Parts: sequence; C-alpha cells; structure tokens
Amino acid sequence: FFSRIHSFSSVMALYDASLITLGPRPTSTPWWRIVVATSIGSAALLCTAALLQPAPEATVGHFAAPTLLNPAVAVPAMPRAAFAPRPQQPDWRSAARVPATAVQAPRAAALKAVAGADIPWGAVRSDLRALVDEQKCAPILLRLAWHDAGTYDKASNTGGPRAAQQYPGGEDAHGANAGLDIARDLLQPLKARYPDMSMADLWALAAVVAIEASGGPVIPFRPGRVDAKSAAESVEDGRLPDATQGVDHLRSVFGRMGLDDADIVALSGAHTLGRAHKDRSGFEGPWTENPLVFDNSYFKDLLTKKWTKVTNSEGNEQYADETGEVMMLPSDMALLEDPIFKGLVEKYAADQTAYFKDFSTAYQKLSELGIPQAEVPWAALKADIAQLVLDKGCAPILVRLAWHDAGTYDKVSQTGGPRAAMRFAAGGEAQHGANAGLDVARELLQPIADKYPSVSAADLWAYASIVATEVSGGPSIPFRPGRKDAVTVEESVEDGRLPDATQSTNHLRDVFGRMGMTDEEIVALSGAHTLGRAHLDRSGFDGPWTENPLEFDNSYFKNLLERKWTVKANSVGNIQFEDETQTLMMLTSDVALLMDPEFRKHVERFAADEQAFFKVYAQAYQKLTEGGCPFLNGAISVPTGGGNRAAGGGNRAGGGGKRAAVRRFLAKIFG
Repeated sequence: FFSRIHSFSSVMALYDASLITLGPRPTSTPWWRIVVATSIGSAALLCTAALLQPAPEATVGHFAAPTLLNPAVAVPAMPRAAFAPRPQQPDWRSAARVPATAVQAPRAAALKAVAGADIPWGAVRSDLRALVDEQKCAPILLRLAWHDAGTYDKASNTGGPRAAQQYPGGEDAHGANAGLDIARDLLQPLKARYPDMSMADLWALAAVVAIEASGGPVIPFRPGRVDAKSAAESVEDGRLPDATQGVDHLRSVFGRMGLDDADIVALSGAHTLGRAHKDRSGFEGPWTENPLVFDNSYFKDLLTKKWTKVTNSEGNEQYADETGEVMMLPSDMALLEDPIFKGLVEKYAADQTAYFKDFSTAYQKLSELGIPQAEVPWAALKADIAQLVLDKGCAPILVRLAWHDAGTYDKVSQTGGPRAAMRFAAGGEAQHGANAGLDVARELLQPIADKYPSVSAADLWAYASIVATEVSGGPSIPFRPGRKDAVTVEESVEDGRLPDATQSTNHLRDVFGRMGMTDEEIVALSGAHTLGRAHLDRSGFDGPWTENPLEFDNSYFKNLLERKWTVKANSVGNIQFEDETQTLMMLTSDVALLMDPEFRKHVERFAADEQAFFKVYAQAYQKLTEGGCPFLNGAISVPTGGGNRAAGGGNRAGGGGKRAAVRRFLAKIFG
C-alpha cells in the first residue's frame, strides 16, 4: 500500500498554519477541506505548518475541536490544486489503518530489556495525583522516596533507591524511617494495580508527582530502579542526615552520595513540605506556614524570621520563630553558618524560579543514585512517531509545535529556546497567541511521552518534528538529544518573540537574527510553509501555501515565484495574498522574501534546486532546535535518515521519485 501513499482517494484533512499567527479571531470558523487520497488510514488529518505568530492585536479563544471526517465517503479524483467544499461527515473511526504488525517487530526488538517499557506511566501518574489530592500525603511520600535514595554510598555503590524498607527487620526499623509505614501502606494498592513496576520506581515517581501536585517544579523521572530482594540487602542505620548536626556533617553525608553544596541547600528546601512529629523524630512542628505548598518560603523564613533556640517536650533542641508556630532544626540553621550555604539560601529566597530549577536537578540526581544509565530505544520511538504521523496526518502541527518551542531563543540573553515551556497550561507560553491550537499537538504526543518517560518533552517535540518532516518527504535532519525541560511556568518568556506574519524584511532579520540565523537560513526555514495551512481561528489567516500541504518539497518557493499574487482582505479583515486559482495563499512575510534582493536570490535558488533547499533547511532546522543548548555539544547523535539520500539531501533520489524514497524510508522504519 505504500506505493499509493500520495494517491488521491478518500481521507479528509484539517490543516493548520506554521510560521506566523495574526489577526482577530473570527466569530465563526470556516473550514477548508482538502481532499487527499491515501491508503494509509482514515483519521482526520490535523495539520500545521511551521513558523509565525498572531498579530499583537489578535485575540485568541478556545481552539475549536477538529471535525471528524469520513474517508468512506466516495470522492472523485481531483486535480492537485482543487479543493472541495465541506462534505457530509459520517463516522470515520471504522476505517482501515496501518496494521499493527507493521511496526510490532521493530518496536518489540528495540523495547526489549528497556526498564518500564510496558508500564502505563501516564495512568500511574494519574492514580498518584488522585492519591495525593485525596489523602494530602505529599510530604510523607516525598520523605519515603528521600529516605530510600539517601542511603546511597558512591564509593561502595551500595544503598540508594531499592525499596529495602518494604521488608521487616531491615531499613524499615531504622529510627529515621519511623512512621513511613503510613506512606508504604498508601502506595501498596498501586503496586498491586501495576505489578510489573518496581516498588522503588513507584516510590520515586510518587515523590515526583507529590512535589508537582504541591506547586513545586517538574522533575524528570527515569524508570529502572531494581528492588532489593530481602531485608538482607538493607544498609546499616545512620546513613541519612542527622538533624542535630551542623555543616561538616551535612557535607560528609551528602558528599558520600556524590552531591555538592548546591545540592545540599536545594534538597534541604524540601522541608518546605510537611512537619516534624515528636513520636517519629523527636522534633515537633512545621517549617513553614503552609506545609502542603512547595515554594521557597523555607529559605525566606530562614533569613527573615527571628529564631530562638528552645528545648521541646522530648528534651531535644530546636528553634522556634517569634510566633511559636513554625520551627527549624539545628541542621537547618547550619545553612546560615557557612558562607557558601548562606549565599545559596539568599539566592533561593530571592528567586523561586532559580530554586525550582536547582531543586529539580538535585532531586533527579538524588532519585537516580546508583541507577545505571539506560539507552533510549530511539528506533522504537521513531517508529511510534512515524505511525502517529501516518495515522493522523499531523506532520505540520508537530513541526509547528517544535518550531514555536525553539523559536523563542534569544542568543544575547541566552533565554528561551527548546524547553517545552508550553507544557504548563496555566499561563506562560501556552497562552501566547502564536501557540493557539498547539494543545492538539501536545495531546497527540502525550501517549508517546508516557511510553518513553526518560525522554524530555523538549527532545520528544524536536524529534517528532524531524521524523514528521522526513515522513512527509523532506530532508533527514540531524538530531542530538539532551534538551532540558522547563521545570516551572515561570521559565516562560514574554509573548512576541516569534515572527509576525504582517511584517516585512527588517522584522524577519530582527527576529531570526536574535536566534543567530543568516539570510539564507531565514529563507530556508520560511520554506517550512510547504507543510500545512493557516486557520482563521488560530492565526487570523486562511488557506494553504501549496497544493499538497502534507508533502515537504520546494513547491513553496516555486509558487512564490511562478504564481500571480493579488492582495486581498480575508473574511476577518486581515491582509493576505491570493493566487490566480483562488486556492492558495501567501502572507505578507512570505511575499517580503521577493522584495529583498538578498532574500530573493535564495528563493530563486531553492525553487530551482530542491536538493539545495533540503541541505540548507536541514542545517538551519538543526540549528533552530538546538538554540541555547550548549549541553548538546557532547550529546550522541541519533540516526534519523532512512539511508537513501546524499548527506543533507532530500527524499528524492537524484530528483527521480519522492514516493519511492518515502516508501524506502517507511519500509526501513517499519521493517
């Protein structure tokens, strides 16, 4: 069936835009339907091109749910440039898809022996969140995982997260773990529900979810912890920090785990959650006024409150504030005695975002102590992304998601760039006008994200766009993993960093220049408009740039040069350009490429030579998706190409047949 992948038949498509978004949101939503035939399946095709953003005055509302279109309705073959009016839309869900057996073998081979590959991590997270919300148990879940991992000794490679407390007579009996049977009992039903998950992974993930549910940072979670087999694998008592001790003790205990001063202070901030109980620790009271909220108040209180040493009812010394409502331990107060520790306390008290970033890094380090690094099954991940693109026809919107994530980069301030900050639905970049409708792409990728929890969202978005480009017939783009996700919505950058479709050459140079792009790269990246279409309800513009919005080629540049473009106001009053067939459109920022002689020479070159376009596009897109990521310098490259092209080339072998090249690419992925 791959031989007919671009033949016209019976799948309807819903397209989305790419580089820009502008204009006021209309009161009604007109849909364009392009009749596309394919024998790959029948899901509604959600498409988006790649680059631009709504005008400053644009108002963006809720994204209209995509209409489900029926490929079973007979539609006559149509010319490449013809568009159909909206047809009847019966249920499409019974239509054929790519057989699961087409991808099972390579996926199974790649996933074999990968820790947690068959565990529904998304469902586990949801169940944990429900538990935390219902039982208000975030502090004790965090303490359980902390005390499990904090036994690690780097020199002997013993201890660490192994869930040894689950066995009577070992670590469960250590004085520091008094009361943690409550947390273990709370989690036991989830272990029974997901028996293939190690207990240590469950405890670690429970703490991560608890922190997020309490308002704290997002912490990367990587499965792979192996449970102790019996109490005999317990380590000796005394490996955890002693609350009565000072600076030297803290450096000794945390240093034994391989953690540094910044880790010590950041992890001490976990005391922002919960309270001490005298029947468990010999101390009494909360550290902060809101012990179920994870924030930087622990550090603020350390610095600003007046602390007095007191002896509690158990005869132990602790510190009370002037109200007597909150307390600190001797090990907490020690952070103010050392100049390095105190400097970090002051930093975190003044900047919660900096604290969240450092805590996320330190806690991930703690929770993974002693766990061997596992290879990401990139071949299986690639197969899953390719299958998604084939099932949903969603290549354009996946490209747009990664483009809008990376395109916020500012080379001077080293801010923005690929950090998946749009994950935070409440405020931040998810609410920027340019990103209207991208919740669709995020939701499409979520099952894949759940399946591969060790891959950062930013890496997944970038890789998905690269695979989508290649599946659509575009070039093979080098990919290096290592992007770090934003850990809080506060890491979002201001709105307005993406290109504005209403602007011209100076604006394009300003915006792309901020990312470090050259004129040649600006024009090449504009060519991403070969995929997808603009939507009135997202950008204030309407229509596709090319006759085949699911095919990545150089037709965008050919159309720019060869079509006769007429300026017009669309149905919501925004200016765009229409070709002589009244089926294609260009934006002001597209036509601007013809007005500038430096830009135009690249348009002419790319229109005449698709291989040249593909080569420059691949280089520019890699540069875009790695903006601000110096840690990628040492990353291992992940193969992305199907092996059927010259370096930097496209999916046409010598200009002789994109369909054959795509067929080879898909055959290579799906075995």
